[in-house]
Amino acid sequence: MRTFLVIPIIALLRYGGCGREAETPVSVERKDGIEYVHNPRMPINPDSGISFEEDLSIESKDKDGNIRIYYPSYFDVDEMGFIYIYDYKDPSVKVFDSQGEFVRTVGRKGNGPGEFQSAIRIALLPDRRLMILDYELRRTSIFSPDGQFIESHQWQNLSFDIFLVTDSFYVREDTIFEPGQTPMTWKSKVHVKAYDFSGRELFSFGEFHARQSGFVNEGGRRFSFTLAFEVCSILAGDSVRGRLYHCLNDNYLIEVFDENGKLFRKIERPYEQLRVTAEDKKKYLDGFGVSETDRALIAKNVEMPALRPVTDRMLVDDSGYLWVKLNEEKEENGKILTAYDIFDEKGFYVHKVWSDIAPGLFRDGKMYSLEVEAETGERVLKRYRVFKTRGLVHY
Repeated sequence: MRTFLVIPIIALLRYGGCGREAETPVSVERKDGIEYVHNPRMPINPDSGISFEEDLSIESKDKDGNIRIYYPSYFDVDEMGFIYIYDYKDPSVKVFDSQGEFVRTVGRKGNGPGEFQSAIRIALLPDRRLMILDYELRRTSIFSPDGQFIESHQWQNLSFDIFLVTDSFYVREDTIFEPGQTPMTWKSKVHVKAYDFSGRELFSFGEFHARQSGFVNEGGRRFSFTLAFEVCSILAGDSVRGRLYHCLNDNYLIEVFDENGKLFRKIERPYEQLRVTAEDKKKYLDGFGVSETDRALIAKNVEMPALRPVTDRMLVDDSGYLWVKLNEEKEENGKILTAYDIFDEKGFYVHKVWSDIAPGLFRDGKMYSLEVEAETGERVLKRYRVFKTRGLVHY
C-alpha cells in the first residue's frame, strides 16, 4: 500500500539588511521514496536583487595588438582562478591567469593523441586535470594541470554536452539518431549517462527529451534549422553535491537526481506560461543570418507554439543554488532584463531576480560570462563581482 507524509514547512528567512522577517509556507510531501517540494507562486524573498560589477575582460588581442584567442567558446575556471577557454577557430585551449594574462596553450588541431577537431565542452576535474570532449572525433581527452596529454577514450554514439563532473565520474549525453524516410527526417534520442575517466559506463540517469530540428526541402533548398521555443529537456549539474537537475520545459517541474542516478526530489511552483506573440516570431526569424528567400522558407515550414516554454537554461552556482532562466523579459533604463528564479539546496523558491547579464559560471564570489560586444561584435570573456542589491540570502 502506498503511503505518504506531508510536512508543512514555514521557511523563516530574513530580508537582508531590512530587519524584518518573511513567512512563506512551503510544503514538502514524501511519496514512494521521492520528496515533492511544493513552492508558492512568490519567492520567500520577493524583494531580492542582484548586480554584477565587471572586474576583468579577456579580449582577443593583448595590449600590444597580438592575437591571443580568435573565437572564445566553452570555458571553465579552476580553484586558483586560472581561466581555460576553448578557441573554436584555433582548436586548442588557451589558459589565462587570474589577472587575465596569457599562460599557455593546451592541445592543437589534429586527429592524434592530445589533438582535436571540434570540441563541444571542456571541464576541469577536482584535481585540476583538464577534460575536453570532441564530438567530431567522438573522443574525450584528459590533460595534466600543466597541459600535458595523459589519455583519451572513444565514444560509440554522438555527444553534444557535459552536465556534471565529480572526483570519480563525469556525466554527458549519449545521442542516437533514429533513421527516418530521409536523412532530413531523422529524430534523435538522448540518454544521460555517468562514465569514469577511462570511458567505462557506470550508470544511466535515463532517457530525456532531445532537441529536434525543423527542415526545409523545397525550391531547390535543403537545410535544417533551430526550432522556436522548443519543448525539450533542460539539464544542469551540481558538481559539489553530485546532483543532476532536469526540467522538461513545457511544465514547471524540476527533477533532482543524486550521485547514484536516483531520482529523489521533485520541485514545483505555480507558473503561467507566456503566450507567443507576433513579435516573438519576428525576432525568431530575424535571428537567422540567411537570405530573405531562406528566411521565407523557414517561416513557411515552422509552426510557432502557442506558449513559451518555462525555461531554456538552468545552472547551479557555487553555493548550490539552482538558477532557472525564465522566458520573461522587461525593459528598464534602456536595458533588456531577463528573469531568473533561484532555488536553495532544499528546493525552496527563495528569489526572483532580473539581470541584463546572462550568468555563466560562479566561482568564489565571482561570475564569469561569455559575451558579444555590441559595438565590435567581438566575443569576450568577462568576470564580475557579485553584489546583492536587496535581500539576497546567499551572497
